[in-house]
Amino acid sequence: MMHTLEIFNEYQDIIQKIFRSRLMLQIMISLGEGSKTLGELRGLTGSTSQTILPKIRFLEGMHHIRFLDGGYFLTPQGKVISSQIQDYIRTTVLFNKNPKFWSSHYLEAIPATFLRDIGDLFNSGIVETFSTDIFSVIECFFEMLENAERIHIISSFMSHPHADALIAKVKAGVPVEMVVNTEIAEELRKEPSLSKIEEMLGYKHFRIYVAPTPLLIGLTVTDSTLSFGMCMDDDLKYDISSDLFSTDRLALAWGERLFSYYKDLSEEFSLI
Repeated sequence: MMHTLEIFNEYQDIIQKIFRSRLMLQIMISLGEGSKTLGELRGLTGSTSQTILPKIRFLEGMHHIRFLDGGYFLTPQGKVISSQIQDYIRTTVLFNKNPKFWSSHYLEAIPATFLRDIGDLFNSGIVETFSTDIFSVIECFFEMLENAERIHIISSFMSHPHADALIAKVKAGVPVEMVVNTEIAEELRKEPSLSKIEEMLGYKHFRIYVAPTPLLIGLTVTDSTLSFGMCMDDDLKYDISSDLFSTDRLALAWGERLFSYYKDLSEEFSLI
């Protein structure tokens, strides 16, 4: 069995042919959005026909692209390559935009499937709590809930302000689903939380699920906004001082998939 490094060493000329070429990467990325004419490719890449045609011929020879009905489009294998190129670009940009955030948090807590798609969060920003603004993270949380029409949460901690904000949304008719850890579940079965939970469980659009495994991440995803946090890498304590926020459709879809993953692993909360 050949290891990846051995494969690279043997086929590096073919592999590097594309990654060394700005123009070929641009062609593969642009065709990932749909078929393009030669004129459109010239405009998107800022190149002349004389420059771009040899690159097109090479990609055709690799069976990555095909010409039909006046336009170029990706073959099935070309779509796979283009998608992986785009994943690499998004992930690289994500990590390089906020290197301190990603290097200081426990990234391994993210399930492998979602870690592979982490580039979907590239169009996001980090909100941090500073001595001059100690409420910035929780204020962003309240803002994202304000106009939410649907709320999904994965939580490893819960404060009274967070709980009160969610209760208000449930009473306003907004569907809320939560996945919590066993520690929070135990706290919800005791006062002062018990009386509130007994009331909230009467709402059919409110559900709590208890995860069988520790939760080392925090997620809130609504119909328009995502908030994502993690534990610190050095002590695995949840970091309440910084969160990633995004309104990008790819980030929202990533968050919804992550919520569904944990919900499917969990059991519905009961007071017993």
